[in-house]
Amino acid sequence: MRSVNWLLAAAMVSGLSGTAFAQTSTPPPTPVAPAIAPADDAGLTRSHWLASGFVGSNFGSSNNDFFSTDRSRSFDWGGQIGYLWRGVVGGEFLTNFTPSFGVDTTGVVLDNPHVNSYMANAVGALPLGAQGQFQPYVSGGFGAIQMRFANGIVGSGLVNGVVVTDLTTSSISQTAGGWNAGAGIMAFAGKVGVRGDARYFHANNFTPDSTNFANRVVQNLLSDLNFWRADIGVAFQW
Repeated sequence: MRSVNWLLAAAMVSGLSGTAFAQTSTPPPTPVAPAIAPADDAGLTRSHWLASGFVGSNFGSSNNDFFSTDRSRSFDWGGQIGYLWRGVVGGEFLTNFTPSFGVDTTGVVLDNPHVNSYMANAVGALPLGAQGQFQPYVSGGFGAIQMRFANGIVGSGLVNGVVVTDLTTSSISQTAGGWNAGAGIMAFAGKVGVRGDARYFHANNFTPDSTNFANRVVQNLLSDLNFWRADIGVAFQW
């Protein structure tokens, strides 16, 4: 009987000790939540095509004192297609058309000429936003600048130091090499967006060499022609 009492007492002591140990033991640590990654401000860098159509204005033209600055603003329109590798670097073909480029040549020119440009450019862009929807960019390159008088040239005046009188001709045009450089931004909502651009154009300086006086007039106007363009329009990416 005494042995049974001792066993019961030992069991009670063991149970109480285990309960106290369980109550005083350190609970397991609370799991730490993973850190939230910072926002990706650089956007998605995927390769894609670009295309845009735009309208705008030319301004700030000059050319060997042939152009009048107070008539230099004129409407233009154009288009662009390009490709960006990883959304960062690539190339584009850019073309602009100005149906009436304001000029003043002291009586020689009756109508304002068409001035068109065709440029192959290198492009650098920086895609911003979580989806790369904002794309500021710079671009520049080389190509051709064309001047054309659809209705010819009628009048008289001083052309390259030579007095020209009763000058009459049919439609006439000249083309010169040139370059351009500009910057802008594209903003997209999915595949459709807008494009804004400011750009400088400069035709090469060359010596007029035509023996035809009408051609010489256009060559004088085109040589060293430089002007700015500001455009805005619709853009697409895919």
